[in-house]
Amino acid sequence: MKLKPEWYVIQVISWTEENVKQSLFQRRESFGMEDYILDVFVPTHEVVTVRAWGKEVKKSKNILPGYILVQMVVTNESWYIVRNTPNVTGFLWAWNIPVPVSGEELEKLKWKIAENAVEYSSKFNVGDEAYITGGTFDGNEWVITEINDKKWVVKMTINLLWRDTPVELDFSQVKIKN
Repeated sequence: MKLKPEWYVIQVISWTEENVKQSLFQRRESFGMEDYILDVFVPTHEVVTVRAWGKEVKKSKNILPGYILVQMVVTNESWYIVRNTPNVTGFLWAWNIPVPVSGEELEKLKWKIAENAVEYSSKFNVGDEAYITGGTFDGNEWVITEINDKKWVVKMTINLLWRDTPVELDFSQVKIKN
């Protein structure tokens, strides 16, 4: 009887997910378990941070820190190899036998990854006092009222001719007050 491969959640030491993935692939080859340990998946998505002058910095962010998914056929040997991989602390939901991830849970995870394909983040927060460092209002200090990470702009309300006027500025034109 041929066993069906399933996805299992493996607990690992945080920040070692990629190392464990590489170790599992190496151990799979060295023990000849290519037919039993099929795939290893670290659920990540890309985070884009905007630095000074609008420079984008891209990083990969783990959605489930401390966990990876392994597609495998569970036998005594394959289970032993995965459990005894460095930085692996165990299978999730397993007492004696690992429990596979349901198809519905796997689809939810894939949907979450696709939804967060690119995440934008900035160093600004609503309510921060900031200096304007470029343009017409250079040198003025105002409070940030709105942030749009996708367009890389902040809105500040400035006093122009004795009226509060909203102004939209590029991230590179704003510096947080220390």
